[in-house]
Amino acid sequence: MKYRHNLSIVGSLGDALEGRRIVLCVTGSVAAYQAPEIARLLIRYGADVIPVMTGDALRMVGEELLRWATGNDPVTNITGALEHVGLAGKETGADLILVAPATLNTITKIAAGVADTPVTLVVQTALGSGIPLLIAPAMHEPMFLNRLFLDAVEKLKSIGVEFIEPMLAEEKAKIALPEVICEHVIRKLYRIKFPQGTKALVTAGATVEYIDPIRVVTNLSSGLMGMAIARECFRCGCNTILITGRTSLPPPPHIERINILTSKELINILEQKLKHGRTKIYFGTIAVADYKPAVKHEEKIKTETAEKLMLEFTRTEKIIERVKSISPDTIVVGFKAEYGIPEEELRNRAEKLLEHADIVYASDVSKPTSIFGSPTTEGIIVTREGYFKKIEGKKKEEVAELLLELTYSILNT
Repeated sequence: MKYRHNLSIVGSLGDALEGRRIVLCVTGSVAAYQAPEIARLLIRYGADVIPVMTGDALRMVGEELLRWATGNDPVTNITGALEHVGLAGKETGADLILVAPATLNTITKIAAGVADTPVTLVVQTALGSGIPLLIAPAMHEPMFLNRLFLDAVEKLKSIGVEFIEPMLAEEKAKIALPEVICEHVIRKLYRIKFPQGTKALVTAGATVEYIDPIRVVTNLSSGLMGMAIARECFRCGCNTILITGRTSLPPPPHIERINILTSKELINILEQKLKHGRTKIYFGTIAVADYKPAVKHEEKIKTETAEKLMLEFTRTEKIIERVKSISPDTIVVGFKAEYGIPEEELRNRAEKLLEHADIVYASDVSKPTSIFGSPTTEGIIVTREGYFKKIEGKKKEEVAELLLELTYSILNT
């Protein structure tokens, strides 16, 4: 009996790859040391990972390490069992082939139709079977900029092969982070597919309004919900831009990010993106300060001069109203945070916001499962079509999935 020691981690981060069979092809790059981490991350989202290794990959990482990481026997030679057909044939093939890391040697061989290693043979078979192929290059920068290599990449892209861009640093084209590679795999196999080119704009965190150069008015919004939604948009195939205000959270490294601080900066960016970017979906999770100081002091206010400080505040512009006025065809998903009010009143306020939005999620942040910074949230979802759903202590990632499903339904009606 085979002992599956990795069962305890299967699906521990989610079910985005549940039931999916992924072939992880490892080639002879120093970056091969990251292959076990990539494999384990895919497994944590539910995938079954089968490793295929070149001879040079075996010089970098041992066969036993990949056997441990995946729970499956690595393919290191093609035998009479026709492993390449079993893994990449039309009837028995995997859901996706991932080459990570991929050397210049392997990539140019694939483009030339060469099949002289277990990896290149599996890939050539997959190309004939129509199985999705993702490639994560890793090499020194001069090799990455080689015209012949770039021609090979363009040739493969022209037949549908997708590349996960490396990080250019220290004169190297370093393999993308395992998290980024995993997210690209999820995106390729995800259950929801928005039309190609769909642009999504997501805001997250909190705005700040200056009292003086070092003192501000802000709120406690963490940005967790916005970042969960940005990840979900990416997985659904959207071209996603994340606009963040004040937040201590690291942004998803695979998503384009724009930093702002004040509500005025936010409005300027939104006008630019909405007027010229043909944005299809807007998620306004950022908590905008409702009021700002009427006057910003240009110098730090000295505490020695007065024991009391009186400030006059003026209302800030309602962002969600501006969004719909700039781009009426954009699907707007609004968010409203209330504190300690009855559910009926929460629903009334959410439905009122539908004057300027297509979907609204309203939460009561006074509840322990829904406070700012909590991984869970509690509230209600309402739509213009009359949909209503109560959310009780769900993870913000789960709510993000539901909101994308509703958005997808609106987009396809």
